[in-house]
Amino acid sequence: MDKEEGSQIFIRDQGLDQDSRTGSNLAFDSARADFDPNSGLKRGLQTRHVTLMALGGIIGPGSVVGLGVYLHKDGPASLLVDYSIVGLVAFSLMQSIGELNSLFPATNGFSNHITRFVGEAFAAMTSYNYVIVWICVMMAEYTTLTATMNFWAPEVPAWGYFLIFWAFFMSVQFLGVTLYGEAEFWLAIFKLIGLTAFYIFTIIYMCGGVRGTPAFGFHNFKTPWAGQAPVKSLANAIVNCSTAYSGIELMSLNAAETKNPIRAIPIAVRQTLVRIFYVYLGITLSFGISAPYDSPLFSESVSTLRSPIYVALYNAGWHSSYHLVNAFIVIISLSAINSAIYIGTRTIVNMANEKLVPFPNFFRRVNRRGVPYVAAVTFHLFGFLSLLSVGSGTQTAYSYFVSVSGVSTFFVWGAISVCQLRFRRGWVRSGRKVSDLPYQCLGYPFTPLFSVVMNIFLALIQGWMYLKPFQHEWFIDAYIMFPLSLIFLVSYKIWKKTKLVPYEEMDFETGRRYDLEEEFKQLKAQEKLNPLTRKQKFANVFKVWI
Repeated sequence: MDKEEGSQIFIRDQGLDQDSRTGSNLAFDSARADFDPNSGLKRGLQTRHVTLMALGGIIGPGSVVGLGVYLHKDGPASLLVDYSIVGLVAFSLMQSIGELNSLFPATNGFSNHITRFVGEAFAAMTSYNYVIVWICVMMAEYTTLTATMNFWAPEVPAWGYFLIFWAFFMSVQFLGVTLYGEAEFWLAIFKLIGLTAFYIFTIIYMCGGVRGTPAFGFHNFKTPWAGQAPVKSLANAIVNCSTAYSGIELMSLNAAETKNPIRAIPIAVRQTLVRIFYVYLGITLSFGISAPYDSPLFSESVSTLRSPIYVALYNAGWHSSYHLVNAFIVIISLSAINSAIYIGTRTIVNMANEKLVPFPNFFRRVNRRGVPYVAAVTFHLFGFLSLLSVGSGTQTAYSYFVSVSGVSTFFVWGAISVCQLRFRRGWVRSGRKVSDLPYQCLGYPFTPLFSVVMNIFLALIQGWMYLKPFQHEWFIDAYIMFPLSLIFLVSYKIWKKTKLVPYEEMDFETGRRYDLEEEFKQLKAQEKLNPLTRKQKFANVFKVWI
């Protein structure tokens, strides 16, 4: 389906009249200017929504419950080192995303970028991997949510809670992106406040501020690798780390739904280091300090009781703290599932716009609120796969889901960095200036090259520990995405007869917001003539959060 057909579908679904057309772009009346003309999605996300979603929106129950599994198996040092390594890779990735999406905000995310600057088959392989990532994340979060609710009220079976929440989340998807952004904004604040409170507790606890507990400092790091070889601990925990970081690339998808992406995206990219240090390294360090890896509580049959937060509070004497921890898990599970459905839905819409899925016209339909309802229902149906945990056990099912999603995440991140490398080279070869980019990748070309190499390395190393002794079920789970990705790539290439995009044929115009670029240039020119005072700079930063 070309842009002409896509525009017709958008007009029909929105109930609009076509007044005029310039090239392949629709001329919308002023009342409909807040809808993206290419996809029909509503531009309802403000800068504060994007920045808070980027900062706290990706904190899921895996960071509160799932980390306990790997802390128990691999020790505190493995998590701290792995989260640091993956954090560096994520920072490198965000530089690529910032450069691409600040220049092409009105596109179908990275699927469009990869199609234009690498090739259609490579874009299809990446996009299908990304859908699999969020199907697995959604299944894992549903598993955690239903297990938590089942602990509180076991009279209702896990599948009963799943059906209740499935209907709830399906209804929420039809409320529109503005309400989604507002909800995620406040939920992100709540999650950050909760983590901050636990960080404060950890400092007090380790310094002997809890009655009956002497100061113990970093005593729990005396057995950093849980009694096993360091390399094995690091390799085993690396997949959990990548899954926890999944979603950091969200701005590549919601740029088209953001009111001013040229302003919002660079701000969110610059916050990446804050996220890595405060959220991820803060979580792993505080968990490693406050919860001994060999605590018998990590062997509890109830998944929520294996949370390092609960283990720490229990050891500090608060034995009934599971109610507080469960409430926290439920709230962040609601946010995580809602985000997973949002991201998965937008991925399907983007794939439909790029004609990477069968029946693209069907999947890209939106209602009057700009909600892609067909894609939302289709993606959410995969949530029923979380019922597999009913037979296999919550912990086993969760680990399977995390393993698959972690490997696919490495594929997607590496592909985005490859795309940015080819884009920048094509941009320069076309005679354009790097200084014209709204955001420039820091440390190019070393930053994206580091991302590509590390993602390949991490994808290869994460399952080697299953070779000796050979554990076929976990080995298959660790490496199943390698042959599947090759099948996606080769079959699509044969089907569509695609090829690598030559530098001379790269499209550097589609998806640009020249109105915002001009506004951005004028603002930069004004700042050069009249530099902002320190007070004005602080006021501008403050405006982002309100």
